Amino acid sequence: MRQVIFQNFRLMFTEEIDSTNQWMQSRIKAGESISNLVLCADYQTSGKGLGENHWHSEKGKNLLFSLGLDAGFIAASAQFLITQIIALAVVDELSVLTQEKDFRIKWPNDIFYQEKKLGGVLISNTIRNGQLDESVIGVGLNVNQANFPEWIPRPVSLRQIVDREFDLQEILKGILKCFSHRVDQAKSMEGIGIINNEYHQNLFRTGEWHLYEINGEIAELRIKGIGEFGMLVMETREGKTIHCDFKTIRFLF
Repeated sequence: MRQVIFQNFRLMFTEEIDSTNQWMQSRIKAGESISNLVLCADYQTSGKGLGENHWHSEKGKNLLFSLGLDAGFIAASAQFLITQIIALAVVDELSVLTQEKDFRIKWPNDIFYQEKKLGGVLISNTIRNGQLDESVIGVGLNVNQANFPEWIPRPVSLRQIVDREFDLQEILKGILKCFSHRVDQAKSMEGIGIINNEYHQNLFRTGEWHLYEINGEIAELRIKGIGEFGMLVMETREGKTIHCDFKTIRFLF
């Protein structure tokens, strides 16, 4: 693997691997610290998304990486904060990079451009004495891929959005800069308040009425925000509040 030091991050680059998240998990099991360690791959043979989803990517075209975070400053009950930090960091960088304003965070773990999926995040945490210990943050971002298989629902890439190709390593460095800033914010109550507010502002469909599938039934709802433990807070037309986890709600398009 090729190694580069960037600010306080140790960047590792490989052409092919089964899963960058799995590789990071193996480092934890071996007793190694993964704090500020980043593994970036040209291609993953077993890239995963949330649940049983798999992540498709054309070799060498997209940004696929995992990042290690020393998350000991976050209580286990507040671990959704990590999702907020990385999602905002990605949106921060992409908004500056492209000067586009339509990037959004689709709860719980996707990056959207308008109504199409640009990227996804997969996080796994270890917990010790009620506090988070180390967190593995996996990110997949469609960058230079021009065509996608028909079975992928609503994909989009940066190349399709702005009609040019990008340097993957420069995007990675930009995201890491934004991530460091958001981590610093998350270490104070004032900063957490800013994160919560900006996450809500960037949340896909927030405040808009749309159809969703809730426990197998179709309902018209709107997103009010994020509740305890990162649950999605929805409102019905009758004013009833519903708290959803990712297993009970499905976005309809």
